[in-house]
Amino acid sequence: SSGINAEYGTNDLSTRMVQLKDDSSEASDNSSVTRAPGDPKAVWPFFLLAIAIGFVAIGTHFIQKTSSDGKSGCPFHSAFGSQGNDKNPHHPPEDRPVVPTEETSQTEQYDTSLYSEDLVYGSKKKLADVYRGRVVTKQELADHGPSSESPWVAVLGQIYDVSAGKRHYGNGGSYNFFAGKDGSRAYSTGQFDDEGLTDNIEGMTVQQIGEIYNWINIFSKKYPFIGRLEGPFFSSRGLPTAHWREVEDSLSQLSALEKEKSEVRRKFPSCNSHYDQGAGKAEVWCTEKSGGISRDWVGYPRQLHLPGETVRCACIQESLLTDPKLKKYPDCEPASTSCKIKLK
Repeated sequence: SSGINAEYGTNDLSTRMVQLKDDSSEASDNSSVTRAPGDPKAVWPFFLLAIAIGFVAIGTHFIQKTSSDGKSGCPFHSAFGSQGNDKNPHHPPEDRPVVPTEETSQTEQYDTSLYSEDLVYGSKKKLADVYRGRVVTKQELADHGPSSESPWVAVLGQIYDVSAGKRHYGNGGSYNFFAGKDGSRAYSTGQFDDEGLTDNIEGMTVQQIGEIYNWINIFSKKYPFIGRLEGPFFSSRGLPTAHWREVEDSLSQLSALEKEKSEVRRKFPSCNSHYDQGAGKAEVWCTEKSGGISRDWVGYPRQLHLPGETVRCACIQESLLTDPKLKKYPDCEPASTSCKIKLK
């Protein structure tokens, strides 16, 4: 103690201890010292942070643009609560999220096209309760009769300009009676008088309604669509009525029947046949492609009796030969793949 005091003196030693402590604090707290504005070390952390945020924004926007649907909310804008604006939009209008409405939320079940060409047998879609096309009155349709420069025809309330087929639908044409009216019923019945040329289809079978609707498919491929006719099938706003929904139900039923028939034809394919009316005889036989059904079996000829259908020859697999709807041909071996038949 006396040696230290002798060398430095008491006051000098205290001063030196305080000075060393201050130097140590300054070294440890160096990062908290405020830098001069011109010092580059003061801004480089903020510069790196800005670059990082920029890369995040660009990356999230790229993910948005290359996503499978391209219409979901942009993650960058979702984070900052913005979708751009009309003057300086981040997304163009076609790329902005679409808010579902009562009209657009039914597209899984309803067809939102302006007309019904997409509604065919087997279709699961129906016409939506939204329409932005033209609605025509019966008087306006009548003005486009066979003597008009541009004759129109209507089927189930769907109107087509048949000017290109004027030789058929104009004056003197074979089908001029269809022009200027909705003669839906006649497209199936063939009754071309005033009573038959009507849009009243009550009491018609699903098969008949299917025949009528098939003319929509035919016209839509050949002639321009004009719009919907105000009447039993569409309202004054062009929206489907209860009668149109009945048409759709009939088409759905017809689709189910056609599917059932297709399954029957696949299960019981028709035989090949050759008829000689003069000689009063015929021959039926089976192959792996008879009836237009390719398969890995030949089958045996049998008479197939189905309710409501004409008896026909069908090729039957061995496992189905005991089906009560089947009958063996007379004088034909049970295991033969061909049979000779005497005509009555």
